[in-house]
Amino acid sequence: MANRRPSLKICGLTRVADIRCAEAAGADFCGLIVEIERSPRCVSRGQAALLARACRARPVLVVESMPPEEIAALVVATGAHAVQLHGGDGAYVRQVAEALGRERSPAPANDRTPVPAAVIWRPIGLPERTDDREALVERTLAQIEAALDAGATAIVLDTRTCDGTGGSGRTCDWETAAEIVRRTDAPVILAGGLGPENLREALEATGAAGVDLSSSLEAAPGRKAPLRLRELARVWRELPR
Repeated sequence: MANRRPSLKICGLTRVADIRCAEAAGADFCGLIVEIERSPRCVSRGQAALLARACRARPVLVVESMPPEEIAALVVATGAHAVQLHGGDGAYVRQVAEALGRERSPAPANDRTPVPAAVIWRPIGLPERTDDREALVERTLAQIEAALDAGATAIVLDTRTCDGTGGSGRTCDWETAAEIVRRTDAPVILAGGLGPENLREALEATGAAGVDLSSSLEAAPGRKAPLRLRELARVWRELPR
């Protein structure tokens, strides 16, 4: 496991009560899935603004194919710490980074509205298993470098299935993830099929800088289970500091 204590993101939050439970469990980041209609954890932009403003932890907006200028405006409206981009190519990442940069430009002297310093998390999918790990690692490292060059500041390694990347509740190939973590300087956040039962093992196996949990903590899609969050809190407290 890495020497620095890893960060914890709890995603798919839709209620202030669940945000409070997530923060009590130790969450550094609260993930809000904004206008991704296929997700049962989706919230509207207005809901995202209300939820983000209620966060004591740092809110992260998970978006897909939203126009860059609208993302930047939403970051300002919500005070989000980061945006997590699903979909789009390197040019899209660059456009989002540029739009966020414009929002961070110096404000007029009479404008006291704080502009958040948002960063970009770029998800990359890994299979559940592979027969050619070295080739997969090389391809993924190339994807990571391209994402960083375009303006991404952190990488989310999630599980890729036939239905796409993310939301599967399945773990990715941790040996591949560990090799990627070892060979990149980018902060790598591990996602996919993580819960209180396997969290410590996942961190020890991969050395990831952080973890991202969602469906394993739910009583129903979009509604977190307090008991599961208490289990997570216990495991998280016991991790080496």
